Amino acid sequence: MTYDWLDDEAFCATHVRGLTPHEALARLGIEVFDGDDEEGEIDEGLICAYEAEGGTILGEWNGFAGTLEEVLRPLSAGTVVASVFVNVNRVAGFDHYADGREILSFDPLFPYEGDDRTAFLADRIELGLVHGKATGGLAAARSLAERITGVRPTPSSRVAVAHGVLEY
Repeated sequence: MTYDWLDDEAFCATHVRGLTPHEALARLGIEVFDGDDEEGEIDEGLICAYEAEGGTILGEWNGFAGTLEEVLRPLSAGTVVASVFVNVNRVAGFDHYADGREILSFDPLFPYEGDDRTAFLADRIELGLVHGKATGGLAAARSLAERITGVRPTPSSRVAVAHGVLEY
């Protein structure tokens, strides 16, 4: 399944295992609204929640909430999350938390030698996400997020079922 519902230029996609879209947004302490009636009126901080196999994918256009420790810690309590981020300047990041703790963080576009930690190293080598074998890019980072969390988009993932605004 593709991620064509995400903007290729600037996005943040956070995979959350085992939570519904409403549960994931509620963990962030933000007001949840359904449908897309208010979506066009919001300039910053909009987080769209998509149902996915195995959990939820939180998507942001030109946002970065899924890279923030204060978001990832509570979101990962009792479960796992993995987030892929890129902005218009090609600054990118991959973050993985489990039960409130950071497990892995690296730049999927420009992995450097220090990124060769053991966490999911075999998967990262296979996907081209380590120093010296950095060929995978954002598509590989999204694949790694799927592998780590077991959360994969489905055809119904194209439509956000809930939204919220997070001020950061």
